[in-house]
Amino acid sequence: MRKIFYLVSLVCSISFGQRADFYREDITFRLDSIHLIVEGYYWFANHSDKHVNSNIFYPFPNYHCEKIDSIRLYNISAGQQTFYKLEGASGITFDLLIAPHDTALFRIEYRQMLSGDSAVYILRTTQGWGKPLARAEYKLIVHDTMKIKRFSYPPDKLYNIENEKIYYWKKNNFMPAKNMIFYF
Repeated sequence: MRKIFYLVSLVCSISFGQRADFYREDITFRLDSIHLIVEGYYWFANHSDKHVNSNIFYPFPNYHCEKIDSIRLYNISAGQQTFYKLEGASGITFDLLIAPHDTALFRIEYRQMLSGDSAVYILRTTQGWGKPLARAEYKLIVHDTMKIKRFSYPPDKLYNIENEKIYYWKKNNFMPAKNMIFYF
């Protein structure tokens, strides 16, 4: 229920005035049988003549016993760590401030303890922005002995480098219809 509230709040804040454009993401996943580590880069733009001041909700998969820890949020554009508020187990919120005709780049990292045979990264909230991502890239890195049984999105490429497999996805004009799920 809380996720729906934040999604509606986000859509309403976008609809009435200050509008940020979430247009690109580049995510690296590291997976073993115990943890999913996520390191994501997120690009936002302000195409207006006014400052954007928005509150952003960043969701986590909300599964029983799958604790999220080691959360880090860094505003690369401003060169500083960014404060966030933990919203229970469902995600974090943070402030997005962008000057007129400017962009902002954020790095968000976290580690999720896994309790089953799959790992999930939430993509479907992109729909709340009302437009597809102009560009999205995803990389999954696993030890070469780990077997991935199935993906919610088939990878575009597979690289074998030293003792690792790197699965790669590149999407243009991407409006996710489902979340990114790795079944192992």
